[in-house]
Amino acid sequence: MIQLDIATLTLTFVSLALTTVIVLFLIWRINRNMPGVVFWLIGGLLLLTSTLSLFLGVELDFPEGLSPFISNSLSLPGNMLLMEGTLRFRGFASRRRWVFLLALIPVFLLASWINRYDAAARYIFHDSFAMTFQLITAAAFVWRTRDRDELYANILAAVGSALMAGSVSVRLLMALGNSDQVSGGTGSTVTQWYLFTGTNFYVMWMFGISVACYFRSRQQVMQLAREDSLTGLPNRRCIDERLLQTLAECKRSKEAFAVLMADINDFKLVNDRFGHSAGDRLLHGIAERLRDAVREADFAGRLGGDEFLVIARHVDSTEALEQVVSRLRTSLEGPLDIPGGSFNVRVSIGAVISPGGGDTADRLLGAADAEMYRDKARIRAMK
Repeated sequence: MIQLDIATLTLTFVSLALTTVIVLFLIWRINRNMPGVVFWLIGGLLLLTSTLSLFLGVELDFPEGLSPFISNSLSLPGNMLLMEGTLRFRGFASRRRWVFLLALIPVFLLASWINRYDAAARYIFHDSFAMTFQLITAAAFVWRTRDRDELYANILAAVGSALMAGSVSVRLLMALGNSDQVSGGTGSTVTQWYLFTGTNFYVMWMFGISVACYFRSRQQVMQLAREDSLTGLPNRRCIDERLLQTLAECKRSKEAFAVLMADINDFKLVNDRFGHSAGDRLLHGIAERLRDAVREADFAGRLGGDEFLVIARHVDSTEALEQVVSRLRTSLEGPLDIPGGSFNVRVSIGAVISPGGGDTADRLLGAADAEMYRDKARIRAMK
């Protein structure tokens, strides 16, 4: 194995360390509201300090065992925090797991102190945990991604974590095999290559999380552009896109589907009598009822004002359409508490089936709107 020059290795590490510290800080500063990012920042700083302590131990002639103790005491919590940050970033937060991981820190400190003079035992203990943390981190980045785009965005960070685990596993296997090359400190070729490859793979991971954070931010912006800020339902822009998509899919598969438009009767009275905050609360409550009413394969959104739209798949007959309308009306109607009192919700619903009711988005929306006003007139006539 090629021997690396310690001075060159130190200079390379210090340069990369300064770069990564700046990049990590910027990632946190820009995405600090994103789950897990602060764990990455703290964990990354611990890992960089851990590696730096090995070089400082050589340059400043630390007492025997002190440098490995400091390095391992920082490295294990650092790897743990990278894993925890990734799990939280992907939405796998767990208070019980976090308490368990915190309880491991005293164990790491004690083992690092006990093994400070025994390189083989130190590496076996440290590398077993570090490799496990890094493999879990790699798996978490690609586990159950929402779509291929998210998988592609996370893949670089996952590969970086897996390669870091790979570099750790090589040293672990050598320690398990009682190789003489693992006991030479930073002067050991194995340790030098471990630090060199690990640092470069860490940089890869860091750029990977930059890509993952950028993708997450971009998705959030796109979601806000397609989401109604009051109700959280898809807005008119998203409705138009979904309706065009459904038309194209059903045209290819020859499948019929229904478009339903619902309007809250006497909604203006709520704003006039109780105020606009009460009207907003009413719309939010209707949105919650609408989410519960639609099937998983269906789509619901807010057109604007007090009008909502549902796209119901696999509806191919008048009888099936009437059942959908009846279920929707039952789900939406009824008393709803609002600031200042209670409002008995009543809705007008217009529904049409495609392609019979229209083969374009405009025709379907126009036909559903016309049916909704017929229903509204029928309800008024019954009063």
